[in-house]
Amino acid sequence: MNESSLDNLLKSIFSDSEDLDVRGEFEQKLNEYNISKTKALKLLKIDKDVFEQIISGTAKQPNLIHVIKLAEFLDIEINRFVQAVLKNQNEENITSIDNARKTTFLLKNFDVKMLTKLGFFESDYGTDELIRKVLEFFGYESIQEYEQQLEEPLYSQTKRNFSDKMKDFWVKSAYQTFKIIDNPNEYDRGKLKDLIIKLKPYSQNVQNGLFTVCKALYNIGITVIFQDYLSTTQVRGGTFIINGKPCVVITDFNKKYSTIWFTLMHELHHVLFDFDLIEKNSFHLTGDDDLFLIEEKADSFARDYFLSVDKFKYIKKYINNPFLVSKFANENEIHESLVYTFFTWYMNKLYGKSYHGAFREFYPNYKNAVGKLNPIAWNDDSIKVASERIKNILEIK
Repeated sequence: MNESSLDNLLKSIFSDSEDLDVRGEFEQKLNEYNISKTKALKLLKIDKDVFEQIISGTAKQPNLIHVIKLAEFLDIEINRFVQAVLKNQNEENITSIDNARKTTFLLKNFDVKMLTKLGFFESDYGTDELIRKVLEFFGYESIQEYEQQLEEPLYSQTKRNFSDKMKDFWVKSAYQTFKIIDNPNEYDRGKLKDLIIKLKPYSQNVQNGLFTVCKALYNIGITVIFQDYLSTTQVRGGTFIINGKPCVVITDFNKKYSTIWFTLMHELHHVLFDFDLIEKNSFHLTGDDDLFLIEEKADSFARDYFLSVDKFKYIKKYINNPFLVSKFANENEIHESLVYTFFTWYMNKLYGKSYHGAFREFYPNYKNAVGKLNPIAWNDDSIKVASERIKNILEIK
């Protein structure tokens, strides 16, 4: 029995589907074969008391061989018969099976240890409390609802191609946030092209620039959210296509102000040029394996947008003069941290020289830029509450 069949079997125990009358089916077979109950059980080599325990649900651990023999005798598909046997179990056994299903659900979908470390779970949570936290956070009433309304739609067009539970958690959190926000504005690619030309100067305004840009993007049908980076994922951003509209999530990867702007422009390149591909696969993660060979173009686009190689070659001889770098940044309508970031990248790429850790005094605190976006944090009680808060600030009143 494969994992999917077993999962469906466990789900069926708690469903409202019509019960199979095993005792009635048995009596019908006795009549059909013109045989007594005693004779039938003797041929099947099943003790009468054991049979009654299986039928009545009082058997604490029904013998699998006996269950298979009875299914064969009754000419009932084994999964259906096992389902009937399990449904007849007493409350104690049903509770035990339910707990096993909850445990399997948790272990299959969540890295409990890492999420506890992040503050999502409390360290003293038991199985029921862990389940309750997950369902409250994502806004569902049951495990089945979670699987049907989140798991299945998200991975309906493409099979999950990663086993990292933290990455899966990150993806589902972003997806659920976008679903709840449900941007009412129509996406307009032409307006995005016009808007991109105007975005660069806003990087100079640390306090309000990013927030203003995200509101403008929301108004043309593109929802941008900020979600805490998960250290085990290596994902710095992502683009989702939900209901035909682009949704972008950026993180505090590298904890740098300049990286946030670079990531935003990178994702907007995906929106402009990779929309159909991403829509077909539901989402694309930046920092994940580049299976579609689209990352290099997006990187080049974002890099050239802020600081082309020609501009780098001009400013590199003045890089240790803060006044000239600041003047150069102002002339090019970008924040000076972007000059230092791309200088560092170009020097390593073109000349093999490392400036890692240099110019830190010129990097502003990125939290000042993202604070107004109400970032999704892992200790939030509910994505629904956080999403409605984000929607409220992005909408132009």
